[in-house]
Amino acid sequence: MIIDIKKLMGSAAIIAALAATPAVAQEADWDVDGDSMLSAEEFADGFRERAIFSNWDQDSDGLISDNEFTGGVYNSYDLDDSDGLDEAEYGVVDDGAPGYWNAGVTSADYEAWDIDGDGVVLSNEFADGFSEVGLLGEWDVDRDGALNEEEFTTGVYDRYDEDDTGIIEEPELTDIGDDMGDEGFWDV
Repeated sequence: MIIDIKKLMGSAAIIAALAATPAVAQEADWDVDGDSMLSAEEFADGFRERAIFSNWDQDSDGLISDNEFTGGVYNSYDLDDSDGLDEAEYGVVDDGAPGYWNAGVTSADYEAWDIDGDGVVLSNEFADGFSEVGLLGEWDVDRDGALNEEEFTTGVYDRYDEDDTGIIEEPELTDIGDDMGDEGFWDV
């Protein structure tokens, strides 16, 4: 029996590539055209289906205020729902990787935000510190002090499109898959 090594290796490569397809593209069917990339439109449709905007828009007025924005970020990191980020939780943000929300925020920043020095960043302490990061203002295109659904979705999309190509592809897709999966940042 003669084994064609090239065919065997080619088949193995195809199987590996299929297995590595990000979960978000496979499970959520966000990648409508099947090109293993997400356009802004595909992302917006998938993001909308997850109802993330409406979950963060606590008063259902069609806008995410600074308080709702900061609260959404805070609640996503407060893994044990204790109304306090301890070092293990804010370590998820400052794990040495760029981190989705940290925008340059480090453990030292969290320690500075911990006004009472008890090792836990409470929601009010987080709100004061995180608002200084300025993401809401950066995403607020119409400068009305709040985010509409398009501004929110575009801001999130742009953060995932780290290389600014206008398309989310690997390894950016993996980040979305991780964040959208069970117990990921956007798991609602």
